[in-house]
Amino acid sequence: MACTAPSLPVLSSPATSEAASACPEVSSPVTSNDEYDEPEREIYTIHDLLLTRANGKAADEPIVAYPSKDIDYVYYTPRQLHDYVEAAAIHYAEIVPQRRSSEDPVQVVGLLGPSDFEYLITLMAISRLGHTVLLLSTRIAEDAYVSLVDATKASFLIAQDGFKAMADNVSRRTGVTVQPVLKREDYDSSTTGKLVLDETKFDGPSESKNVCWIIHSSGSTGHPKPIYQTHAGALKNYANNFGLKGFITLPLFHAHGISCLFRAIHSQKLIYMYNAKLPLTASYLLSTLQGHPDIQVLYAVPYALKLLSESEQGLESLARMELVMFGGSSCPKPIGDTLVKNGTLLVSHYGTTETGQLMTSFRERSDLDWDYVRPGPSLLPYIRWEERFPGIYELSVLEGWPSKVASNRPDGSYATKDLFEKHPTKPNAWRYYARLDDTLVLENGEKANPLIIEGVARNHPDVGEAIAFGANKDRLGLFLVRAANAVSKTDEEIIDAVFPAIEKCNADSPSYAHISRDMIQVLPSDTVYRATDKGTVIRSAFYRDFNEQIEQVYDQGDATGDRVLEGTELNTFLRESLLEVAPTINSAALEDTTDVFSLGVDSLQSIRLRKIITKTLNVGDQRLSQNFVFEHPSIQRMADEITRLRLGLDADKQIPIEEQMSQLIDKYSNNFKTHVPVPQTVNGERIAVTGATGSLGAHLVAQLVQMEQVHTVFCLVRANSAHAALRRVRQSLYDRGLLYSLSPADERKIIALPAQLSNTSRLGLDEPTYTQLTQSLTAVIHCAWSVNFNWSLGSFEDSCIAATRNLLDLCLDAQAPMPARFSFCSSVSTVARTPGHWVPEELPESLEYAQSMGYAQSKLVTEHIVNRAAQHTNIAARVLRVGQIVADTVHGIWNATEAIPMILQTAKTIKALPELDDILSWTPVDVIATSVVELTLGTDVANIVNLTNPTLSHWTRDLLPLLRTAGLEFEQLPQREWLNRLRQSNPDPATNPPIKLIEFFASKYDHDRPSRVLLYDTKKAQAGAPALRQAGGLNAQFVSRFIAHFQTQCWSTKETTTVSKKSREVIFLAGPCGCGKSTAAQALAQRFSIPIIEGDDLHSPASRQRMVNNIPLTDSDRWDWLAHIRGAVMDRLQHSAAPAVVVTCSALRTIYRDELRRLSRLFDFPVNVTFLMLSIKDRAQLKDRLITRSAKEGHYMSSAMVDSQLDTLERPSGSESDVILLDSDQPMEKMLQGVGNVVQGLLDV
Repeated sequence: MACTAPSLPVLSSPATSEAASACPEVSSPVTSNDEYDEPEREIYTIHDLLLTRANGKAADEPIVAYPSKDIDYVYYTPRQLHDYVEAAAIHYAEIVPQRRSSEDPVQVVGLLGPSDFEYLITLMAISRLGHTVLLLSTRIAEDAYVSLVDATKASFLIAQDGFKAMADNVSRRTGVTVQPVLKREDYDSSTTGKLVLDETKFDGPSESKNVCWIIHSSGSTGHPKPIYQTHAGALKNYANNFGLKGFITLPLFHAHGISCLFRAIHSQKLIYMYNAKLPLTASYLLSTLQGHPDIQVLYAVPYALKLLSESEQGLESLARMELVMFGGSSCPKPIGDTLVKNGTLLVSHYGTTETGQLMTSFRERSDLDWDYVRPGPSLLPYIRWEERFPGIYELSVLEGWPSKVASNRPDGSYATKDLFEKHPTKPNAWRYYARLDDTLVLENGEKANPLIIEGVARNHPDVGEAIAFGANKDRLGLFLVRAANAVSKTDEEIIDAVFPAIEKCNADSPSYAHISRDMIQVLPSDTVYRATDKGTVIRSAFYRDFNEQIEQVYDQGDATGDRVLEGTELNTFLRESLLEVAPTINSAALEDTTDVFSLGVDSLQSIRLRKIITKTLNVGDQRLSQNFVFEHPSIQRMADEITRLRLGLDADKQIPIEEQMSQLIDKYSNNFKTHVPVPQTVNGERIAVTGATGSLGAHLVAQLVQMEQVHTVFCLVRANSAHAALRRVRQSLYDRGLLYSLSPADERKIIALPAQLSNTSRLGLDEPTYTQLTQSLTAVIHCAWSVNFNWSLGSFEDSCIAATRNLLDLCLDAQAPMPARFSFCSSVSTVARTPGHWVPEELPESLEYAQSMGYAQSKLVTEHIVNRAAQHTNIAARVLRVGQIVADTVHGIWNATEAIPMILQTAKTIKALPELDDILSWTPVDVIATSVVELTLGTDVANIVNLTNPTLSHWTRDLLPLLRTAGLEFEQLPQREWLNRLRQSNPDPATNPPIKLIEFFASKYDHDRPSRVLLYDTKKAQAGAPALRQAGGLNAQFVSRFIAHFQTQCWSTKETTTVSKKSREVIFLAGPCGCGKSTAAQALAQRFSIPIIEGDDLHSPASRQRMVNNIPLTDSDRWDWLAHIRGAVMDRLQHSAAPAVVVTCSALRTIYRDELRRLSRLFDFPVNVTFLMLSIKDRAQLKDRLITRSAKEGHYMSSAMVDSQLDTLERPSGSESDVILLDSDQPMEKMLQGVGNVVQGLLDV
């Protein structure tokens, strides 16, 4: 069916854009055809727009085309759409009540499914009923749907058949009512006849302010955020259109997609919708474009443009378009350049979540600058270009821009932190340059902020300027430009003068951000460097201009020194150097024979120590090995090795590693405690878990707390306080997508304890806590272990081997009829060198069977210790020898820095994967966790089991095809060819992370020998762990999940602008009126520089008047108030980088506190909620305080309200572990000090 629909003039609308628009402002002229010109009328809602079109002169001209099958398009007119929507709305009204007036409440209705014709009719039908539609992507996880439903308070979820299971899961977790999407036959007017909804009486201006759609962000850094679009904002957005017939490949739940559709309806220009049932392929795209030459504009994702750019036909089809726009992600410059060079008018656009759509690159076709965006005339008054460097500007959006929804400056503007460069010749044209982000990414991926250390150094009078460097290096360096008044001082004198301040800064910074003395260089005072007109160094230009000097600093660090030191002098030098690179370790505990790694020295610090030694000391003609500190991890051993190398002596004969292992087994298997049986006094399982901040530990905790028979899970965590320990556990649960799967009751089962497992005195716990553990403990699951493959065996002794013995002693101290059960999560690396091809479920015949690294050897030592405990005591102690753990089955989360994910990433970085002849016994981490729980709680379980997947797969025959099914495109190469291609690839680890493991990969694959196959007996493990027995092998769904996780969360190079995922604190100062909440809040704000929210300011006028009249508030009054408080906290956390916010709120009842606890589930970063309940027993004192406050401040709360507040107050129950009671009866100064000390602990400062 041929159709022509001339363009229409823009309809007038009382709307002003109040929500983020996803489409551009159009500056091109739109021609008008008088045949369809209609008189201007007021349109307030989306349905008003459809109704106007259905009754207009073009009511019977096609407006939307959607295929009946494949690409056989059926055309629909506005009148037909209206009739379908009316009929569908009748059906949906049986579930979602129709609003009849503006006083009726608006409900949020979720819509989940592919963007087909039924989806379109459904979203318009729900809008016809007067409600808000929450448009849910089909590509997010269950937790994300739950988060969005909770955040938007959706009442209903309409889901297409393919998403029914997901919708039911969401319903179980949120209570949302699920309904199916209507089928076409349910509302086709040919079968249903004329249907009419109830008459409505709406106030147009009021309705225009209601939200029509809720779209959401991608959630690439956590849970997606809802983005609200009012009818007014949407209509103003849709009025900006090109007046062209279009073809859209974007889904309607995408902001750009739904805007393009309704722009077509607004302009009465036909739009073709891509068949949602078809994959996005070049052939379908081409067939549609070629079969419908009336299409004038293509709205597509960049992937569609890539497909079309790969053929001459595709390029020709795009070139004949009046316009091609893309959305969803950025278009790679090579593709964009190819398209415009072939005649395509390609238009890019720029916007942010906080400001909405801002600029496009719409221009004349002859203009090839597709990546230069141009602000439209209506935007120009609301933007400000602030020059940061010469020719480089940051964009700020000013208060008043209709779609701006956030501010980060006092004047109400929003600084985007995005930098642009001017077009060299064209006015008002800007190309994106970079983020205003000074972060330095080290070669190991750690990100250091140089501004802090630069500010410290620059503050010294001898320093004129300071510039840190170190991008893609192993450590940071610092240039000091001497001040003009310091020309007479030597470089060493300047460094000596500045370094104390730098050391102090190092102490407050993560180890990877430290500046060592040898990495500081002084530049002359007349050094010329590029700077802004304000004198600020242009960082990127400095790094380019001073690249040679930067490289020299690192080369000098590798040069060999000439100092000769012996005996005490050498040991003193090593000690001082160690304390220089690791200033935070306990120097009092550092003896010459102390293993430095037991004191917390990390890999980066060991590298720095080696460099200092190399640069300073004469070691003859020898060279220190790269792992020098790991191989000689004490001062004395380092000194002995340095002396040996300098004198050219033969290496001392070392004690064989197997003998060292045997000695450790004997040392920690002697004199086990005798358990004293005590009658059982507690019910339910009370289980201690170590390693809760790791992947397996997090899954163990999440599964245990959801089990009915488990009463408490004690998480033994390295931390300075119980709150810091809990924060680490919650962060770990969040990172694995587990936190929001737990109910509040589940979370209350978690008790995090700050422990030092290597401490023989009660694990570093205080006596009451340790006693509490021994009185209730029923089991210990030990999966904490230092994962450092460079450490030697001895470095694992204190932190791991001795710690295990301490935990065994804890189990034997249990005050119960039997010792607490003990499960040790070992590793198959303990038997990796077993001769032959079969590993039984027993201790290996020889200690030599462990893999030749300290990690494996230490775990085998511990297997023996645990087994001896089981033999010599009555403890049920088990060794669970765990194999290769991979992603979880629900989210596909897998640490992308592990070796296997790094191999998989080469499919993206070098477009190839190796053809390995490897047998895979991969087991998902949640399956392993379930198996560990089953084996721990089981009664008839073997002492030693192999916890590896009994269903085997093959790398090349099974995994590689599944990776292709999951969407990876790669070339299969023999392993050595793959390795060579990786060697020759981009050496920058920031863009090519697998290059960091090139040496490790070479040690495994740079040969042609057949792979060694080692199979594991799992009969005993399967007998005790049904989860392992039913695990199954690799399948398409599982592989697709972890590849999707890598693609969206790990392998993307897109810059993100969201708030950090680091946990934040919400601290409620609670208690009745007059207890001192506001006074304490002000003191905390001053002491810790954190924002406060005064709850009293958020009461409604009606509630305030009730309190002025001494009328107690009802639950209903307080419910609205709590909602306002929750909203204020959300706004403050989302638009502030503060680590915490303090809120004054009485929170008198448990149900009120539960409502506020919901805050922890409304963000895409972890939030910890704590209540500091200020208690005061003297009613008269409370009344006196309120009388004084009312007289002094004119506060509306009178002393007459005290009695009702105290009558309402509910003391926290025993399960409310997040409530801390504080005495407010004491003098104010003492009370404030107590509150401050508690908050200091909460903030871990």
